[in-house]
Amino acid sequence: MLFKDLNINFEPVTVPESVRKVVKDQAYGKKEWEQYDLYLPKNKTEKIPLLLDLQGGGLVRGKKSTNKLDPNLRLTTEGFAIASMNYELISEENYAFPNQIAEVRAVLIQLKKRADEWGLDTDSFYLAGESSGAQLAMLTAASVTAGVKIGRVPHLDDKLTDMPTIQKVIASYGPYEFDQFAEQFDELKVSPKYPESGNPISFEGLAIADHQVNENPIAISQGNPANYFTSKMPEIFAMAGSADQVVPELQSKEMVKRFNKMVGKEAKTYWKVGAHHGIQDFDNDEVYQMKVDFLKP
Repeated sequence: MLFKDLNINFEPVTVPESVRKVVKDQAYGKKEWEQYDLYLPKNKTEKIPLLLDLQGGGLVRGKKSTNKLDPNLRLTTEGFAIASMNYELISEENYAFPNQIAEVRAVLIQLKKRADEWGLDTDSFYLAGESSGAQLAMLTAASVTAGVKIGRVPHLDDKLTDMPTIQKVIASYGPYEFDQFAEQFDELKVSPKYPESGNPISFEGLAIADHQVNENPIAISQGNPANYFTSKMPEIFAMAGSADQVVPELQSKEMVKRFNKMVGKEAKTYWKVGAHHGIQDFDNDEVYQMKVDFLKP
């Protein structure tokens, strides 16, 4: 079955005892999906740092507050508020990418404007994403710090000048260069899980408006966060697994090489031998502690 046609049921997030309050279904736009949830910690400081978590799903599926949020919702134990948002999904009838970046901006701006209401520290805003969510997190941070407005949704409040400063980004096994999948899978000697990889009906193809990945170089370039790296880019923590059959591990490794060279900072990395795509191989105490250490001011 094609990746886009998989019928996946997402379980609701498990809310840990470290959460004091859940603020549900906050609208950031007028479309029905344009909502986010906010989880406030019990162990709060005078002002609460915030992490916006962006779920993966190849941009074709996914929603806020599912079990994909479980690993990062645990950070409420450390006093973080965690936000989880819906964003517009792509399909063969809706080539919406990269308008999701405008939606991420809108959520961050609203959280900044409502910070006093929830006790948030606007000087401590962080992004995290897994799979396609990692691409959205990296694209948002890179484009905003470069002063480039990617994605346009006219009804959203998403001005670059209103954006909070993104302090750090956690990017887990994200796709960054859609046209390099085949070559990288070959180099790694890994067989792609989905045979349509690179074709117009793949998630990569749909993200570039139903094209073969070598047929739309402008869209490929637009979706690569490394093309927006400047010295203003925040610190990143990138991780991926060597047995990933959905997104080649080299997507993350090559992105990190460009980050180190172009930004002039050393990315924190975790390359897990034998790990597959998805949260299962990265939802453990070791990775959690690495996240905690990375997020420390």
